[in-house]
Amino acid sequence: MGQKDRVTKTLESYNDVFADIINVLLFKGKKIIKENELTPADILSQYKADGKISEQERDVSKYWHNAGFNLAFIGIENQDRPDNANPCPWL
Repeated sequence: MGQKDRVTKTLESYNDVFADIINVLLFKGKKIIKENELTPADILSQYKADGKISEQERDVSKYWHNAGFNLAFIGIENQDRPDNANPCPWL
């Protein structure tokens, strides 16, 4: 892991920064997600596809919760060049 990657992950791990990024990308800057509604989530997750269990790792991930309910699991993947394998290569 390079220095640039470590710095970016550390910055994005702060709830206020994470909330700002997601609010800009998903809600056109409207403050929908608030920093106190975020809790850390495991960066590793497993899923089953084609009968096989696979694992995926995100750079930073958080649970978004409100009134005691988990509303969403949000993960961020950093990239420094376009990669069409990512779900949203235009972001």
